Amino acid sequence: GKSVGIDFSPDGIKLARQNARKRGLGKIAEFHQAHAVELPFPDNSFDAVISECVVCLIQDKQKTLNEKVRVLKSGGRVIMHDVITWAPMPRAMREDKGLYCGCVGGAVSMNEYVEMMKRAGLTDIRTVDFTKGARRMLSLDSAKALKGMETKAAQEIVDFVNKGGIGYALLVGTKK
Repeated sequence: GKSVGIDFSPDGIKLARQNARKRGLGKIAEFHQAHAVELPFPDNSFDAVISECVVCLIQDKQKTLNEKVRVLKSGGRVIMHDVITWAPMPRAMREDKGLYCGCVGGAVSMNEYVEMMKRAGLTDIRTVDFTKGARRMLSLDSAKALKGMETKAAQEIVDFVNKGGIGYALLVGTKK
C-alpha cells in the first residue's frame, strides 16, 4: 500500500516528509502541498480518504466533502473524525477567528455532516460519538482560551463548551 498526505503549508509538508523518513516510511508515504477544497489528484484515485479534524477548519465544508468523494474509487470510503456541535453555537464563537482555527468555531452538527456526506454522494453513512472520551480535550478555561475577549462573550463560549455544546465524532461513508 501507499499513503498520500496533503497539507496547505510548506512547513507541514517538510515536517511530514522528515517524520516519514525517520520512521522508514519514505518509500510508501508521499506528501503534497494542497488545500482540501481542491485536491491535486485525478478522479477515482484512492481506496480511502482519511480526514482528521479538517472539515471543521474549512468554510466551504460541502466543497471539501465533494472533493474527498471525487478522488475516491467506487466502493471507497471517507473516514473522518471531526469536532461537532450538539446545540446551536453562540454567535461569538462562530465569529472568533481563534476558535475557528482551533477546530471549534467551524464545527457543525453531526446531522449536518451526515447530510453533506449524502449530498457529496456517500452512502451507508455510519457515525460514532466520541464526545465523552474527548471531553477533556473539548473543555475550555476562559482565562487561557479567550484572552482579550469581551467578558460576557468569553463566558458564553466557555459555558457552551463546558455544558456539552461541542462534541467529537467519527463519520464514515462509502462511495457508490
